[in-house]
Amino acid sequence: MKLSKLSSALLLAITSSSQTVFATELNDIIVSANHIDMSAHAVTADSTIITAEEIAENHYRTLDDALKQIPGISVLRNGGLGNVTSIIMRGQSNKDVLILVNGIEMNNTMGTGGALISHLLISDIERIEVLKGAQSGIWGANASAGVINIITKKASTGTQGNVNIELGSNAYKKISASLSSATDEGDFALSFSNIDTDGFSSVKVYKTNVNDFESDAFTQTDFSLDMGINLNDTHRIEVLVKNANSTANYDYASNPDQVASVDYQNVMKRLQYLYKQDNLNTKLFITQNEISQYSDAVINSFGVKGGYNYQKNQSLAFIASNNQYENLGTGESYYNTGLGLTNTNQFNNNQLIITESLRSDSYNQFEDKVTGKLGIKNYFNQDVFISANYGTAYNAPTLFQLTYGATSNLNPEETQSFDLNLGAYGFDITYYQAATKNLISYGGLWPNDYYYNLTGTSRFEGIDASYQLFIESMETQLGLTYSLGTAKDDNNEWLARRAEQTIALNLSYEGFKDLTLKADTRYIGKMYDKANQQGANIGDYFVTDLSVNYQATPNLTVYANVLNAFDEDYTLAVATYQADGITPKNVYANGGRQLFVGIQGSL
Repeated sequence: MKLSKLSSALLLAITSSSQTVFATELNDIIVSANHIDMSAHAVTADSTIITAEEIAENHYRTLDDALKQIPGISVLRNGGLGNVTSIIMRGQSNKDVLILVNGIEMNNTMGTGGALISHLLISDIERIEVLKGAQSGIWGANASAGVINIITKKASTGTQGNVNIELGSNAYKKISASLSSATDEGDFALSFSNIDTDGFSSVKVYKTNVNDFESDAFTQTDFSLDMGINLNDTHRIEVLVKNANSTANYDYASNPDQVASVDYQNVMKRLQYLYKQDNLNTKLFITQNEISQYSDAVINSFGVKGGYNYQKNQSLAFIASNNQYENLGTGESYYNTGLGLTNTNQFNNNQLIITESLRSDSYNQFEDKVTGKLGIKNYFNQDVFISANYGTAYNAPTLFQLTYGATSNLNPEETQSFDLNLGAYGFDITYYQAATKNLISYGGLWPNDYYYNLTGTSRFEGIDASYQLFIESMETQLGLTYSLGTAKDDNNEWLARRAEQTIALNLSYEGFKDLTLKADTRYIGKMYDKANQQGANIGDYFVTDLSVNYQATPNLTVYANVLNAFDEDYTLAVATYQADGITPKNVYANGGRQLFVGIQGSL
């Protein structure tokens, strides 16, 4: 479908909409899509919010656990916990998704571009904000496919505490605890989490039992402190410290019994001053994010951001920041300075929302980039809306890619994307397309020229759909998602490990007193391990997870859940091939059926 036809259809729908009064209370969820807190109702981007309640009810352990239920997102993990994990969003790779924790960039500058997702535990998370489509006009580089912003829990009024203990297959043990308190003078939120497991072999021989091989252990400990001091009603100071340490075993692709290990450490610090008075709120911030795995890198940032409500329901968000990316081992570094503005207007009693973003980024190693975003959204009533978004984006090469990149120098990727979204009575459907020039690929001569830019345009196109319904007569919550898409390089050949279609069915039965039964089934369609739909077809399978939650008391929940309940022998990637290049020899294991039981308590 041509963009011009989509745009015309959108404008026609908006101009012919009714003048029904729209209640601003439609959606009270607050998100930070434009650097300032705002209602999800006013966000034009195709977005999903995963709440703390959803994380607890579904017993998600890592970020990729939570994301795999969202249409348009797939997760690739090379084995168990701690092993290499990638997110594919709308067909675009991990490096095209900007992942943040409280707005702090997590993308590893000494890696291939993406964040180390396998180490993002989510026991202390308030919500996960997922924004699809090009977002560089707001957030800068590395947001070509979208943004995932993880918001940690802050203290609320009074004192609160939570404890979670969990045991499971492969000698899995988890304990997490949090404590928070808030008064008029200040507040703090303290959290701790530890996971320890013998794991399972990350690589196994094709069509064999994973239990026939050695286990690859994993352990990780997280600690965080978020503290604020209210100087008065206008001025506030906040300090955030987060620390994660882990050790993960893994296998060599060619030998499932040859074990190696890798240590990971992440130390995140932020100091910020907040000013809020009348219609103006401002944050001055300094952050440092040090990530160590194989090599040591740090991202240092400082700047100012905030928002100004210049009229009722009319706001302007702004950011000015400087980011430095440094390899602590060699001293190599580069930096950028970003300046951005986002204007959001709500008209017709908040029925029509229009947002425009413009951002300029200056790099000392690349050409300056100007990116933008335009979004429009119209509600016909509380249950029906239509929206469209157009954005430009770019991805800067990482320090690692620059070190092993083409001798002619790597150029940033440049992306244009468009989507059209319709929501009505629990049904949501989105059409999207994106085009990327200078896509950074790999596989050249090592060590020099290993990374290089594709010369043409890579294209991504598809449809995501979802439907949510509570069937009152059956006391059952039904969720259904569907994705259909293509992801092709500059030669119009399929990129590797992109499923043509995925379907997910989620059922939650609440007919028993204090007891909830859940079943989640996912179908992964045809998906080839190699580019141009070559190699093994590693798709065409179903996987089902089951869980039960029992609310023993208002403050105590006992639960059990089974991952891969029917022990489906699938793989997300082939490690090595037989001589024909089609039949797998070794594959990355999924761990088979796994059982977990736990208890959650709160003060």
